[in-house]
Amino acid sequence: MSENVPLVPLPQRVRAEGAGFRPHAPLRVAVPSEDLRRLGEVVAELIARLHGLDATVQVGDPEAGESADLVLALGTPEEAAGLAPAGGLDPLGGADGGPDARERHELTVTPAGARVIAAAPEGLFRGATAFAQLLRPAAPGVSGPAADAPGAAGTAEPGASRTGRAGFEAPGVRVADGPGLAWRGLSLDVVRRFFPVEQVERVIDLLALYRFNVLHLHLTDSQAWRLEIPGWPRLTDPAHWVEGTGNGDGPQHYTRADFRRIVEYAAERFVTVIPEIDMPGHTMAAVRAYPELGGDAAHPLLSYLDPREAAGFAGDVLREVAALTPGPYLHIGGDEAFGMPDEPYGEFVARALRIVRELGKRPVAWQEAARSGALGPGDVAQGWIAPDHRFDADELRARIPEEYHPLVDVVAESFARAPGDLPAAVAAGTPVLASTSAYLYLDRPYAEDSLLPEQTARRGAVGHESYEPRSTREMYGWHPSAVPGLPDGTRLAGVEAAIWCETVSGFADLAFLLLPRLPGVAEKAWNPEATPWEGYRARLAAHPAWWERLGWHDHYRSADLA
Repeated sequence: MSENVPLVPLPQRVRAEGAGFRPHAPLRVAVPSEDLRRLGEVVAELIARLHGLDATVQVGDPEAGESADLVLALGTPEEAAGLAPAGGLDPLGGADGGPDARERHELTVTPAGARVIAAAPEGLFRGATAFAQLLRPAAPGVSGPAADAPGAAGTAEPGASRTGRAGFEAPGVRVADGPGLAWRGLSLDVVRRFFPVEQVERVIDLLALYRFNVLHLHLTDSQAWRLEIPGWPRLTDPAHWVEGTGNGDGPQHYTRADFRRIVEYAAERFVTVIPEIDMPGHTMAAVRAYPELGGDAAHPLLSYLDPREAAGFAGDVLREVAALTPGPYLHIGGDEAFGMPDEPYGEFVARALRIVRELGKRPVAWQEAARSGALGPGDVAQGWIAPDHRFDADELRARIPEEYHPLVDVVAESFARAPGDLPAAVAAGTPVLASTSAYLYLDRPYAEDSLLPEQTARRGAVGHESYEPRSTREMYGWHPSAVPGLPDGTRLAGVEAAIWCETVSGFADLAFLLLPRLPGVAEKAWNPEATPWEGYRARLAAHPAWWERLGWHDHYRSADLA
């Protein structure tokens, strides 16, 4: 049965359950109370965008008035209660009983309609997104209660009204579902290429469709600083940025109002935003804006923040970002502080961790932060350097001017220390968020051709050249239970893909790299079973049309999916 339904990620339990049904046009979504109206509206908007099918929301008992096509009902999903508990850390810090209480749900589709039961609104939304994936154009000559209306059987275009019935159907199924991992995220680099709020919202739409629940925004780096910070106006002045990292003619950073809008849009789709302020390395933009913040770097390209001179700056920034962030986590970066001596690096990271904790947040940092000796059980170390992530210093020296060779040595020394990072974090009791570059860095070039020759020609330019190309099928060939490079005894916080934008020139390139690979990450993070490639490939077949309708027109037409 699971091979025949286009559900990604695959639910933990799904089975055929008799005949399906044909919804009305407009499709009617019922929610139990006025405070859930907005939830119903978000679901209706998703269905409309995926299928071109108008949808309306009704509040109250669906039996009291017109029958609803999709009923969202608060209650106990009894069959889902038997699922294994979700692993990892809750991005909401255990709110409302944690992910099992919030996200578990049951979805039934019968000739009478579709019904989602969950104990919390988040579970209702997860079930509703599954229902949205089940809808498909009705087959000609379909029979059953949904075809009772005159003229209903296969005579109108998909999405058109047929005397009250739509040209869609949903198969009869019963789903009992919940997350395998509590933390399922995507890290989005908005520095090396800026994405306006509307484009970030498109990313959130995609995350919601595939039951991700974290958007990690990489807001600052050496190329630019993308978030307004009161009292530090030069940070967002493009005069201090690397040219060519913008997007269009409008503003190239987020105001506080912009950031709040992103957070609100994400929250309505049950996605938690985790902002990252990358320090003390990756800070050339900040140091260009405020030179007094910089440490005594051996070369301008090895710029980093001085732990003493930048102490007030770091406190101001972290306090502002914490105030803008309702979620419990805040990312301090900590990676690739090339050339920064161990003592000032450790001092800076320890202070940043302490500030975040004092602000009532839990710190997240890239794996190199373990070198500070300051990580603890309440923090999160994000592991990214895979065992096969080699820094080829000799190859790089051969193709750059000799004057830059000392920089290569500094970078090589940092990568040589990487195998000790996660063991140090685990020894400190720090949970590890898996973002292995082997399978979860989605800026890796494609190995397989596209069905479109022009895309095949582009794949050498879009995707980071330091990563060996891998096919979409190869990128699916891993499982959270065996992430490369995680030491024995690791407390897995969850799974987070990352998309870095050194080779991304705009939204089209973002679509090129994210799709079709991102849904495979969702499958691994949601379903604890090792689902086979062929079944996943079959279930994904209907999805590219939905990506187009959500505005992701430039997705890679991978030959692996043909």
